[in-house]
Amino acid sequence: MDKFPFLSYNTYKTSKFIIFEVLYVKHRNFYHEVITMLYESLYHIYYKSPADWEKEYSQRFHSAAARHLPVSISQYGRQQEHPAFFCYTEEIALLQDKIMNGFHQFTQTVGRLPPMAMPLYLHTCLIDEIKSSNDIEGVHSTRKEIIDALNRPVQERSSLRLGNLVSQYEKIIDGAKLNLNSSQDIRRLFDDFIYDEIKREEPHNLPDGKIFRRDSVDIVSASQKTVHRGLYPEAKIIAYMDNALAILNDDTLPIFIRVAIFHYLFGYIHPFYDGNGRLSRFITAYYLTQRLHPAVALGLSVLIKNQRSKYYKLFTITDADCNRGDLTPFITGMLEFSVEALQNTSYALQEKLANYESCLPKLTKLDLPNKTTNHLCDLLLQGTIFSPHGLSMKDLQKYLDKSENTIYAHLKKIPAELLLVDSRTKNYLYKLRYTHSQE
Repeated sequence: MDKFPFLSYNTYKTSKFIIFEVLYVKHRNFYHEVITMLYESLYHIYYKSPADWEKEYSQRFHSAAARHLPVSISQYGRQQEHPAFFCYTEEIALLQDKIMNGFHQFTQTVGRLPPMAMPLYLHTCLIDEIKSSNDIEGVHSTRKEIIDALNRPVQERSSLRLGNLVSQYEKIIDGAKLNLNSSQDIRRLFDDFIYDEIKREEPHNLPDGKIFRRDSVDIVSASQKTVHRGLYPEAKIIAYMDNALAILNDDTLPIFIRVAIFHYLFGYIHPFYDGNGRLSRFITAYYLTQRLHPAVALGLSVLIKNQRSKYYKLFTITDADCNRGDLTPFITGMLEFSVEALQNTSYALQEKLANYESCLPKLTKLDLPNKTTNHLCDLLLQGTIFSPHGLSMKDLQKYLDKSENTIYAHLKKIPAELLLVDSRTKNYLYKLRYTHSQE
């Protein structure tokens, strides 16, 4: 894992909007100058101190800390396009360092979990991620239908509304690799991820171009005001997407920075009529999984849903003509989301682990008849604490490696007052009534 140690400080002459030192940071075998302290967006400087705005833009764009990108940004309704760039700032460096230090602490917590806790928790994260990502886009879905899809064999899911989407997220958990090198790769992922759902519910929103959409598409606010128009025509979409993918795969850029840049550019390009937000968050989750852990990556949409106004504001600021193509604020904001998602996940697991360790001694007092029943009871306790939905018979068969009849026989040996069966879904879910609050 990459670390970002501060190597040396050099004096750097700049304006009052950026404090005046530069430090050198090593990423792989590359050294980057980094602007220290607060970095105020050009968007805010324009409205706060318009007389300094042009000079500030010039200093940033031409500074040694700037990294220029092979795309341009234009606000809806404005003609001028601005070359995209960002600046390596101390805040960005520290946020990356905070991610890696936080991840080290996270892995220590994971190492203390009981055997089935993480697989169970990951399924909970997957359900919450899909539900939250749909909610962000105003797409109605329920946890029940996501759970139903999870409990179906993969080959039966394509007929379900969210079946393919669930299968793609499961691939993230299972460590599958995505090859995203060209626009055609993005289209293939779209087809696997969300094509069937859109075809089932809004077939007029299916892509109608060679790869992406053929016509223009507007993003409108709640008041029906157009706030952004996706790139057009399709040839421009393809060219920009290929450049965005080149950035995403550029090893000279730290991974968290390039993932943030691609996340913004995907929204800016808006290659499809529908599904853009959900697909871009899926791609972001995939790449964060490669460096961190699926549990952290799958917590991102939940966090974004809860801070939707901040998320949309990042796009608004970065799109603005007066921001002049500076992606630094967007990168910083996405890194902040990643730090918070990591902290939230670590805290949740620590709390659940403490709950499990508190409840475990109670199971030893039950005097269950044999080792298999004890194991089943322990597994149900893990399912109760680390997955609020409980365990299906399919889960129990998988984790115990026993037949359905054998498991039913052992379930009957657990005191009836402790066993809770949820029959609201097609596949019954089993839990224990033991919780941390029950003595």
